[in-house]
Amino acid sequence: VIGNQLAHDCYEMAKAGTDPVNGIATCSSALENEALSPHDRAGTYVNRGAIKIGINRVDDAMNDYNTGITIMPGLADAYVDRAGAYIMQRKFDLAMTDVNHGIDLGPTYLFVGYYNRAVAEQLSGKITEAYYDYQKTLQLEPKFAPAAEHLKDFVVTKAPAGAKPPG
Repeated sequence: VIGNQLAHDCYEMAKAGTDPVNGIATCSSALENEALSPHDRAGTYVNRGAIKIGINRVDDAMNDYNTGITIMPGLADAYVDRAGAYIMQRKFDLAMTDVNHGIDLGPTYLFVGYYNRAVAEQLSGKITEAYYDYQKTLQLEPKFAPAAEHLKDFVVTKAPAGAKPPG
């Protein structure tokens, strides 16, 4: 969201992740006081949800993601972010459905989609798929430390002759 000032500040605060109390207040003020386009209103709900996730308010964040999706069903970032909330709730099948849809729609930060999918895959026992998605995350964003850290969990062995990677 880059339109109205408070909505833009909400976006910046969600991106920075450093001041959740003021971030939530800024987002809420934007939603209450600014005339936002449907896209910006949906994005502001998603940004507020992202801030709430950062302080483990998962249910509140989920409500914001759902509201954003209701307003703008094609908003890719909402699905990618909601997948992260589903991961925190250990609802991996729902996380996979959302993150795959979000990736298909084209999120702002594609690497986050692949990272969330990798986490869901790893935690649900899909180890090979997780490995390749962590690799894809780093291909898209080489300095993304969480993916590099997760890759340290893997031991790569030689695949049988003729085996192809998934996907």
